[in-house]
Amino acid sequence: MADSVHVAIFTDFHPATLGGVQTAMRSLCDGLRRFGHRVTVFCAPASGSTASDDDTVVLGAAPMSMSNGLPVVLPTRANQRVIDAAFSARGPIDIVHALTTYGCGISGARAARRHGIPIVQTMQSRDDTVIEKYSPSPFLAALTMRWVHGWFVRLGRQPAYDDDSRIARLAWRPLIAQAQAADRVIVPTHHFARRLAARGVDRPIHVVSNGIDDALLDRIRGAGGTVTDTEAPLRALWCGRLSAEKRPLEAIAVARLVEECTLDIYGSGPLADRARSAVAKADLGHRIHLHGEVAQADCLRAMGNHDLLLLTSDCDTQGMVLLEAVAMGLPVVYCDPELSETVPDDGGVRAPDPSVESLATVLHALARDRTRLHVMREALAAHADEPRQSRHITRILSVYAEALSVPNKPSGDRTRQARWTRKRQPGIVAS
Repeated sequence: MADSVHVAIFTDFHPATLGGVQTAMRSLCDGLRRFGHRVTVFCAPASGSTASDDDTVVLGAAPMSMSNGLPVVLPTRANQRVIDAAFSARGPIDIVHALTTYGCGISGARAARRHGIPIVQTMQSRDDTVIEKYSPSPFLAALTMRWVHGWFVRLGRQPAYDDDSRIARLAWRPLIAQAQAADRVIVPTHHFARRLAARGVDRPIHVVSNGIDDALLDRIRGAGGTVTDTEAPLRALWCGRLSAEKRPLEAIAVARLVEECTLDIYGSGPLADRARSAVAKADLGHRIHLHGEVAQADCLRAMGNHDLLLLTSDCDTQGMVLLEAVAMGLPVVYCDPELSETVPDDGGVRAPDPSVESLATVLHALARDRTRLHVMREALAAHADEPRQSRHITRILSVYAEALSVPNKPSGDRTRQARWTRKRQPGIVAS
């Protein structure tokens, strides 16, 4: 893409907050700006008094929060007016890129249709698995999301997939409708692309990995790290949001069973108090340390001083922490078969199942035989530069170019009206 474009990014996470989605978003924005493109982010508010920069437009939140404590933004008329005013004052906007499928993502799709602008949708949330396994009321949560999303984004047909449960079908419906409302779809992994296609998504699906800021990687790697000490306890690291679907309490339970290891936990979230209580109750303060919320740079530095990443989540599509471990050459112990696509061959060990006992068995084996960690580090070294954002940003730009090459539709919000006509190019594109 030779010419500079102005990209409006819509996300339900404020860029100043911490988390995998936010980290990927900041890296994307930085990468686009380094290529000379302009980016304006439309997002949910951050908790506390976090200030927004001049390139961020904060939308109004509802007086409620999601089960994970994050604010809820609805595509209300008030937010529509904020978006339209920003498009007018900051425009012209060339392309809309929605990174989420909740209120801000919906608002982005509707804004694109009102203004006749191409819309690219990134899909990377396994809501079906998260809701079914970890929601306090799975059916009610799935039904509520399906109803709210369906009010704003129509889907002409019901998704059907014989292997899906009733709850999963309800949870898939918003994801499928959001993808179908886009001109192009981006996903980080082939396994998720196949899931979408199997459920009827016929928009062009481009597989483009998330990335890590190049300058940050160079700076952290230049500082060096420590090597494995075979005489010391195995140093395990866990990093992520302290919420049910990430399974931090299970990570603590694993470390409790493996006396020859320590565990450093980086992150915050709704389970922070329960995590502290679990450590205190088991009298594990000498082996398990809770560091709280840290910046991405601090997490990368920590990876340079540990023996392995313990990844207990079983519902990530890719996981930024996994990309960070690959970039830092940190062996990975994980349990989700889907993540084998992202973990390089011989760069990690997958437990036979997600149970605490299975993960503990893997850690026991690595604690006894540290030479396996050396082999994994050597395998990861060949892939260390693959997560760099610079290796993926041109692919994102090529998706933008494809979307921009199709003539614009007349303006007007079509998300709840008759389906618009546009050239279809079904299929998964391995970008």
